[in-house]
Amino acid sequence: MSGTALDRGDIIIGLRELVAELRDAGEVAGIRLVGGAALALRYFDRGTTQDLDVLHVHPGSDESVAAAAGRVAWRHGWDAHWLNFEVTNADAIPTLGRAIEWETIYDQGGIVIEVASKEAMLAMKLRANRPGRDTRDIRLLLALCNISTIADAEQFYEEFYPGDLLVPRAEMIVTAILSGEPTPVPPSPGPVEI
Repeated sequence: MSGTALDRGDIIIGLRELVAELRDAGEVAGIRLVGGAALALRYFDRGTTQDLDVLHVHPGSDESVAAAAGRVAWRHGWDAHWLNFEVTNADAIPTLGRAIEWETIYDQGGIVIEVASKEAMLAMKLRANRPGRDTRDIRLLLALCNISTIADAEQFYEEFYPGDLLVPRAEMIVTAILSGEPTPVPPSPGPVEI
């Protein structure tokens, strides 16, 4: 998938239109966002993302939400899969340890949109640990979560993924980040108005 470069404004417009499509179709939907879109909406400016990573819809159905998202994509000339359900296949979502906390950014007429907490986002980014691609996000999330030592990062990670340790690549990324100057807590990107 080539993807469409979506900035925070595009993400908000897309979600606003997705809600309108679902409402017009009489659908209910519980939509949970993770990944770059969740970070851009709630935690810090991060430029663009190629898609919005979404967990399986509940209540409602993935199919009805995907169909509505397809109509939004068509209107804007976006990639048809700008709303991406594949994250659930990536073994990134913590299921055994600390529960993911969710923040509601929209709740009207049976349509709810939530983003994962900064703590859950950090755990998932540490799990993915893609050098270059995740490094800045990890740096800013470490600051937001007030984690300043590798031992704290390891303990934090194991809360979400019991029995799993940071893989060497993730440990190298965190060590490199924490060995430099302290990262200031990033400013909030502002309110989300859908």
